Amino acid sequence: MSSIKAALESDAEQGMREAFENQVEEVLENEERYRKNYDEVKVGLETEYPVVDENFDPIDHTVRDQVIEGLDFADVEVGGSQVEVRTDPVILDGLSELEKRMRLIEADMNDEAAARGVEVLRSGTHPRVDLDDIPISDGEKYQKVPGFHDRHRNGHVQESFGRRETIDPRNADIAGVINSTQTNIEAESFEDAVEKANYTYMISPFMSALSGNARFVDGKDTGFSDVRMPLWEKSHDVRTEDQLGEKSVDAGKLESYYDSLNDYFERVKSKPFILNDEEKQPAAMDIGIGTFWKDSRIKFKDEPEKDRHDAIVESRVVSTQPTIPEEIAMHGFFIGRIAYAQHEDESLMDIEDVNRNRYSAMHNGLDTKLYGADGELSEATEILEREIQKAEQGLEYAEIEDPGYMDLLYDRLDSGTPADLMAEGFNNARQEGMDRKEALKRGLDYQVK
Repeated sequence: MSSIKAALESDAEQGMREAFENQVEEVLENEERYRKNYDEVKVGLETEYPVVDENFDPIDHTVRDQVIEGLDFADVEVGGSQVEVRTDPVILDGLSELEKRMRLIEADMNDEAAARGVEVLRSGTHPRVDLDDIPISDGEKYQKVPGFHDRHRNGHVQESFGRRETIDPRNADIAGVINSTQTNIEAESFEDAVEKANYTYMISPFMSALSGNARFVDGKDTGFSDVRMPLWEKSHDVRTEDQLGEKSVDAGKLESYYDSLNDYFERVKSKPFILNDEEKQPAAMDIGIGTFWKDSRIKFKDEPEKDRHDAIVESRVVSTQPTIPEEIAMHGFFIGRIAYAQHEDESLMDIEDVNRNRYSAMHNGLDTKLYGADGELSEATEILEREIQKAEQGLEYAEIEDPGYMDLLYDRLDSGTPADLMAEGFNNARQEGMDRKEALKRGLDYQVK
């Protein structure tokens, strides 16, 4: 028996699966708790950031902890120089409300950072962390989960990844240098949650193509538009020999849409819990979902003392954007596009076409061809123009005001993604004789020129 199979069949893992099953049964038997009787769209956001010192180097986790101490909207992440913030959920009348909330949060966080001589960046990667020396947070989860994947990674993961310059992806701590922004949208029912999650996966490649902002890693230009999920898939590939070619990595890609909430839970249960000590069993469902790193997932928030029980669909593909308005534009695209799909009762695209789109978008951004809803292959910019139009229509259906955020996305079809702009600024700087560090800083500045 392989070591990964032995780990999955350990008494600790089996104990977690049994606890998970019991907690799932409790959820499924009480569906009415999660049913909503209003039509408004309720949304919350999460965003991750890298934090650097005055030399553009990653800060120590002790300084990071000081920055977020007392900020109830902020938390640590895998990387020792990484911060995550979240907004409270809001019933949405207009996209500008999301921008207002993010600006208030970032103002407080940036003040705390400046007081300690450090800076919070808006980037899908920390572009110059040495991959052989990634600072990692102290928490048990951040120590044990990457270590598990490093120990059990299969031997087929190649040591070289990149088109323009290459890096070695065989390090699960890489999760500590990549940053995303997530949209969390409340579901009206379990059926609605599954439908929203499937539409989320279907449109995710369109979002990746529009938003690419994770091209630079370890100080190098990979040449790919957004390497966050491709790197995660490689660094966390623990498939056994008999699973290669038959099963996708436990991150990102779906081989098929979710059939039901039961099907979703079965997929979560099939993955390793890793944090499997007996005292963790009361949180088995949260732990299982927390390490289910697919592009689209369903979460549950239960606060019995407030009589609050929510099923939430999370979109996970967009890298942190260079500015708040650009980020709100991507959240607005997601919200509107889901509303459009549900209002029009849109048929799900063939998942093979979706997965081809996914690969093309993450690697090539706008400079590629994508499959549209009709199954026809066309230039990405043509497909995306139609997709933005659908998102605009969806926002109208949902009665959510857009004061101009979708225009930012139309502009990208001409100007390029943040990754394109950073590469242009970086390469220009290198041609002028700048060293890599200064060129990377120039690239980040070039995104918001």
